[in-house]
Amino acid sequence: MKKTILTLALATAAGGALAASYPDLPVEFKSGGGALIGDTAYVGLGSAGENIYSLDLANPENGWQTLPAFPGGDRGQPVIAGVDGKLYVFGGLQKNDKGELQLVNDAYVYDPESQQWEKLPTRSPLGLVGTTPAVHGDRVYMIGGSNLSIFNGYFQDYTAAGDDQSKKDAVMGAYFDQRPQDYFFNTTLFSYEPSTNRWYNDGALPFAGRAGAAVAVDGDNIIVANGEIKPGLRTDAVEIGTFTGDGVEWQAAPELISADGETQQDGLAGAYSGYSHGHYLITGGANFPGARKQFADGENFAHKGLKKTHHADIYTLNDDKWEVVGQLPQGAGYGVSISYDDKLLLIGGATDEGALKSVTVLDYDGDKLTVE
Repeated sequence: MKKTILTLALATAAGGALAASYPDLPVEFKSGGGALIGDTAYVGLGSAGENIYSLDLANPENGWQTLPAFPGGDRGQPVIAGVDGKLYVFGGLQKNDKGELQLVNDAYVYDPESQQWEKLPTRSPLGLVGTTPAVHGDRVYMIGGSNLSIFNGYFQDYTAAGDDQSKKDAVMGAYFDQRPQDYFFNTTLFSYEPSTNRWYNDGALPFAGRAGAAVAVDGDNIIVANGEIKPGLRTDAVEIGTFTGDGVEWQAAPELISADGETQQDGLAGAYSGYSHGHYLITGGANFPGARKQFADGENFAHKGLKKTHHADIYTLNDDKWEVVGQLPQGAGYGVSISYDDKLLLIGGATDEGALKSVTVLDYDGDKLTVE
């Protein structure tokens, strides 16, 4: 991992904001997925419904293009990845014919050359909501994710409660009043290999299961930062892995600090992360400030009574120390992060007020941070 220099200059243009490098998305977008294939970014599903959009980053003046409709229907929090020139979509959340929101575990592939979708004859062996993909070589590695049976059971019980608020409250209370380990979040590193249409168990992860972790790959290095360890409760833990011929070797990195550098961070889920000029950046994401304290005080329903808050601080890791090097225009998360042309693109995302259409560009050379 390249080291950063601990100085900062925020670039501005003639007393005003810099012009955006890339056009806005056609719709407000959050809780979907995205990937980079060559020079083309793909973003969609989530709040975009069954739509996925593409943008030629080398020729952004051509604007966003709409792919043929995704045949799997509307779904939130899918896993989307690009491998060998094709776009893959796995799992997500979707309502069934009873109106129950459920985890699904199917898989689809899109070929940009033929502009055709195909449903793959496979299913994920584990739940794929809250899972973050990492592409290395010819495989898509899956990091974290919710337990399919527990998550589906909650929504089935909640829907069955109908309009009876007391029953709904009882279902919610029972669901949220549990220890992190009792949600059985995924702690197995597993991968999908498109060339063989096979899933592989790549061993146990040496850290707690989580959902919505920020994951970034640079060469043979992978960083897994934060994420939910149970609904409403985040961790500030960060792990660094190295892909080897024998699997992934992991080591703990310093926990993500608070913006003041002195107090404990509540942890983030849905943060953006990636690389600019070889320097790792993580920013945005959301948490429930105070949830970790309530949990430490014995409240399993850790975020009870707390407000979900999106954050704007931009961090980098230098000499095993986190530094805040700037801020986003507003707190945001649950969008798509793409590292391209030595810049980190933050596409769409949720805010405290709603969803975004914009593409924010971070350019950090270890000395100067530019936010467009």
